[in-house]
This record gives sequence, structure tokens and C-alpha cells, in this order.
Amino acid sequence: MLVEDALSGRGEAIPDAGKGQGPSMRCTAGAFTLVEILIVVIILGILAGIAIPQIAGMTRSARETNLKENLSKIRAQIQVYRNQHDAFPDSDQFADQMTRYTDFQGEVAEVEDDDHRYGPYLEQMPPNPVTGDAAVRTADQADQHHPPGDADAGWWYNEVTGEFYADLTDQHVDQDGNRYNRF
Repeated sequence: MLVEDALSGRGEAIPDAGKGQGPSMRCTAGAFTLVEILIVVIILGILAGIAIPQIAGMTRSARETNLKENLSKIRAQIQVYRNQHDAFPDSDQFADQMTRYTDFQGEVAEVEDDDHRYGPYLEQMPPNPVTGDAAVRTADQADQHHPPGDADAGWWYNEVTGEFYADLTDQHVDQDGNRYNRF
């Protein structure tokens, strides 16, 4: 029997195994064996085992960096508000006073006019990158310097001192053991 080699166009003889003349020799179409497929799957599993922790570490690092940047920007804008109003934003109107126009007393308006010429200090209240929550829990006593560490929420703000932190439980820490709610 003559079988043509598909790649070269050459013909080669293959014994016919149909009449008991010896072992069967067949022309295969280049298929992978089960062993080859298993080897590839094992290699891909090993690579995934190496890559996934690296990606997870980058995600955590990016979240920490985003948290620190948000805190820095919001704290800076709180100080700008204080410089323009001679007071920190009110706890009950914090988000509105930071994201809308205000007058010197802190009264909020949607549009700028002759009286409401300050702000907005933030385009919007950013969500906490750890929880995705943008809510602000407030304190109104000077001796409260940090969030209590009892909730995973958005932000924590003290209207007396102007301190602003991530409102998270004490379990959230960076690689050095520093608590996120103390950044």
C-alpha cells in the first residue's frame, strides 16, 4: 500500500496489517497523546501556581497605594477647607461640603454664586478601596484620634480635630504589620 506524506508529497510504503503480515503501522495525523496533554496541563498548573500569588500581591499593594493616595488627597482638601472657612467641615454635612460649593459659614449650594464661591474640594467622595464604601462615619470629640476598629466601612472623620482615616477593622494590615486604619 502506498501512503502519501501530506507535508512533502512523497509516497512511502506501509505494510498492510490486515492479513497477519506483522505489526500494524499507521499514518497518524499529528494528534497529541494523552501523556503529552497531561505534561502540558501540569506545566500550566505550575506556572499558574507561581503567577497567581504574584498577581494577588500586586493587587494588595495597589489597594494599599490607592488607600494612601486617597487619604492624602482628602486630608489636604480638608486643610484647604479649613483655611478658607476657619473651621473643619461639619460632620453631618462632610460629603456635601467637600463635593459642592460652600459659603464662608459652610452652607452648601449646587452652583457657584457670589456667596458660595468656595469648593468643591473633591469631585466626589472616593470609595474606600478596601471595602468599596464611600460613607463617612464621624466623631465629634477631640479625644477620639482614630477609628475604633470595629467596622469595615468607608471613612472615619473627626470634625473637631480634622483627622481623617479609613474606617476599617484592626485586622487589615500591610506587609509590615501597620494597620490600615492608622495610615
